[in-house]
Amino acid sequence: MDDFDELRRLLLGREQEQLRELRERLEDKEKRASDVSGVLPQAVKLSRERGAELTHALQPAVEGSIRETIETRPQVFVESFSPILGPLVRRSIAESLRGLLQSLNETLEHTFSWQGLKWRVEAWRTGKSFAEVVLLRSLVYRVEQIFLIHRETSLSLLHVTADAAVAKDSDMVAGMLSAIQDFVHDSFQAGADATLEEFRVGDLQVWIVPGRYAFLAAVIRGNPSRDLHPTLEQAIDDVHILKGSALASFNGDASVFAPLRPELEGCLRAQYEQKPASESRRTMAWLALASAAALAIFAGMLAWRSEGRWRDFLGLLNAERGIAVTAADHGWFSPSRVAGLRDPLAENPADLARQAGLDPGRIRFDWKDYLALDATSVRRRFEQRFGVPAGVRVAVTGGGLEIAGPVPFEWLERVRREAAQMPGVTALVERDLTVTYDPGHVLERFQAAFPLPPTVAARVENGTLILSGKTAYEWIAPVREGARRLPGITALAEKELQVAFDPALVLRRFEGRFGLPDTVNAAVQEGVLTISGEASHAWLTRVRKGAAETPGITSLDERDLTDLDQRAFQQSKSVIENAFVYFLVNKDNFATEGFAALSRLPDELRRCQTAAKRLGLDIGIEIRGSADTVGNEAKNLDLSQRRANAVRDFLVTCGLDAEMLKPLGLGAPPVASAAEKAVPEQADRRVALRVITPP
Repeated sequence: MDDFDELRRLLLGREQEQLRELRERLEDKEKRASDVSGVLPQAVKLSRERGAELTHALQPAVEGSIRETIETRPQVFVESFSPILGPLVRRSIAESLRGLLQSLNETLEHTFSWQGLKWRVEAWRTGKSFAEVVLLRSLVYRVEQIFLIHRETSLSLLHVTADAAVAKDSDMVAGMLSAIQDFVHDSFQAGADATLEEFRVGDLQVWIVPGRYAFLAAVIRGNPSRDLHPTLEQAIDDVHILKGSALASFNGDASVFAPLRPELEGCLRAQYEQKPASESRRTMAWLALASAAALAIFAGMLAWRSEGRWRDFLGLLNAERGIAVTAADHGWFSPSRVAGLRDPLAENPADLARQAGLDPGRIRFDWKDYLALDATSVRRRFEQRFGVPAGVRVAVTGGGLEIAGPVPFEWLERVRREAAQMPGVTALVERDLTVTYDPGHVLERFQAAFPLPPTVAARVENGTLILSGKTAYEWIAPVREGARRLPGITALAEKELQVAFDPALVLRRFEGRFGLPDTVNAAVQEGVLTISGEASHAWLTRVRKGAAETPGITSLDERDLTDLDQRAFQQSKSVIENAFVYFLVNKDNFATEGFAALSRLPDELRRCQTAAKRLGLDIGIEIRGSADTVGNEAKNLDLSQRRANAVRDFLVTCGLDAEMLKPLGLGAPPVASAAEKAVPEQADRRVALRVITPP
């Protein structure tokens, strides 16, 4: 199998490596994006040459993007097209008003004159309108046709006429005009920049206005004023501004210049002579004209004033925090419309309309609710929800809510609890904050935590809880422990408060703290704890030390109580000290009765030692040896010491601590007393034990 893998690696290794690299390149988004960016321009170019599939594919996305931009940011398109559309609109309006005034003037002058009656008959006879006959009979000049001709190819790019019936083949006319210019240029050897500006054919004149890539040819009937020439020059300049790149790269398709028709139609002007009229008719005409002009001026002023108020209103809306205008249409004869986004706490648009001098009833508002996250809107939302106490400073910076100044505790607790839930607030910053406490609210919190008994009165002054009256200890105990944990309480004053103790509850507290052995009886009366019976020394010691710390106990009476450990110690001590170990005469050997007594001592010593430890005593045992009175003093002292050592050695072998046992030889005893003379020999050869306790 290894040989087969090796053969496959030799034959297909390179191809597998290439496939792996190709897979990694396809899976790596950055590399794939880099590869596509290298061929994308060429691919787009080839796609356009092969057909309009790419255009059709991109058209919905581009149209959707433009539509979304117009809906959300219409101001961008207004600012982009205003340099182009503004002059066109102004020029169109001016031409319309000029024609209206001229027609009105001519009609008024000739309506009631003899000449006017003749023109009415002519209009009835020819089937033309009276205004048309008036204009034809009073004509000074009229621009009948405008040709836009490409300089390099001599092709007609656009042709407009005042009367469609007299239109000619524009390409033929363009070729003839170019031929005439070439003839003049060649015949008279004019300079390279020289052009034919005008020529006359009968009642018609042809004015030629050159441009960089194209020129205008205006066919004029009558005798035009030289004031017409700047209009034609402005038109050819506008043509080059709007379609300069298309003129420079013209390839024979003249359809791209169709949008320039309004520019050329603006040059189709006409002027008519003023016929003399009677003074009354002239006065009537001027009065009518003045009235119309005044009416137009008044209407214009109203429109200008209304437009100014509308702009002021839109300015107020755009300046208002929490309002985003997406669409605004000023209706002249119909209600205006404003649409966009509005925060519920933003200024009322109707109030802004009144502020701008507009009637809100004539404006249709279409608002979508949203929550604005700017600092002003967030602060406004905060004030609406929480309010701002006097003296408190609130600011919103970078999503953080800053609070400073003297802040009431109750208000601050609510802000800490709920502020982070508000949109636009990411953190609460407490800077230079001073928390203030209202005594009434502090007292309410205290009474909610510790309901007041009817016999107790409470008040709060400067953070101190002052209690007065009379109450049971069971109520004041938790108050002492927990009152200072309440906000606004730093100290507790109970000098005016009288605390009463229930003996049964005091005894219960005592039993809960120390326990009560079955052998002990306890009672409490007027603060005195009386105990009787029997108890261990350890329990009694704890009671002696801590009983007075139990609320309601001022003193301890233990006269009728027996200390069990003390009694056991005294009993063991008495047994040990009354036990005598006897020896043989003049020897350190145990006598029979002495050994019997000695065998009982280890257990008793252990009981005594245990009782002493319970009492907190570290005892020692003196082993006192005695000798016979026979013999000298040195011999008796040695014998007594050996007898004491013998007892000690026996006790050590029984497991007792040698450090506790202290043998002591007393030698011969002094002269025996009358009581001891009954058995003088036995008393002289004994060993006695004594329990030594520390002072």
